[in-house]
Amino acid sequence: MTLLLAVAILGFSLNGRAQGSLQFNQVKLVTSLETVPANKVWKVVSVVFDIGTTSSGAMSSTSSSCSSGTYYSRSIVVNGVNTKTGEGMHTASYSSLSYAHGYTELPLWLPAGATLSGGPCNNQISVIEFNVVP
Repeated sequence: MTLLLAVAILGFSLNGRAQGSLQFNQVKLVTSLETVPANKVWKVVSVVFDIGTTSSGAMSSTSSSCSSGTYYSRSIVVNGVNTKTGEGMHTASYSSLSYAHGYTELPLWLPAGATLSGGPCNNQISVIEFNVVP
């Protein structure tokens, strides 16, 4: 019985090998549309939001359509979908509408072939790129 159990454990451990390991490649800042290259994965670790202040203290952005109050001010674009990043839930009112929405919490892992950009507000996305080593 013990021998059978040992053989079963050995068999499962040999069949349970990982598909590859990750090897650090580089750190990048993504703003415009980029695609995760083949045999790589990206770990999105943070977003630098392009919402600053003018000399008078007013909120501004390098994108004229963005301010701290716009829906997209905290978004990035993942595979063509605007994705808000941050923590927890947020309740907001825009015009006569009021709604609650969640944020995508970081880190976010992206496989080869996924696309990423800084979104409509030119946010900068801090990404760690890994090589997938067989």
